Amino acid sequence: MSRPRETATSVSDSLPLPRGFYASSDTPCAEASNATLLLLRRAALSGARDICRFERIERLGPTTFRIAESCAALFSEEVAEETSIVTWEILGPDSVRRVSENGWASEARFCEQSSLPEWFRDNDIRDLID
Repeated sequence: MSRPRETATSVSDSLPLPRGFYASSDTPCAEASNATLLLLRRAALSGARDICRFERIERLGPTTFRIAESCAALFSEEVAEETSIVTWEILGPDSVRRVSENGWASEARFCEQSSLPEWFRDNDIRDLID
């Protein structure tokens, strides 16, 4: 018997993080670029080159989550998606460390859209994060 897929609302509500733009922890929000920004959506995390949809979120502790992410390249002729398990550790009310089962790790913090460079500041992302 297959497990029912979680809805976008139930998945995103599982993470105690604000939705919106996240910059790499070593990049000031005002200096963020396509290479250093992620967008936490209702049920996905996207960057300049890929989008990772949250297939399943499992709470491991008060600030730790294991997320099955199904990722696909944007703007590519390849259509294959890759699913991986990524552990998210909430470092504070607006920052996160992500570590994949393959060993890569990244840290990012929330940036108010008004604090980003003009290119990102003026994009209407409400339909992606509400």
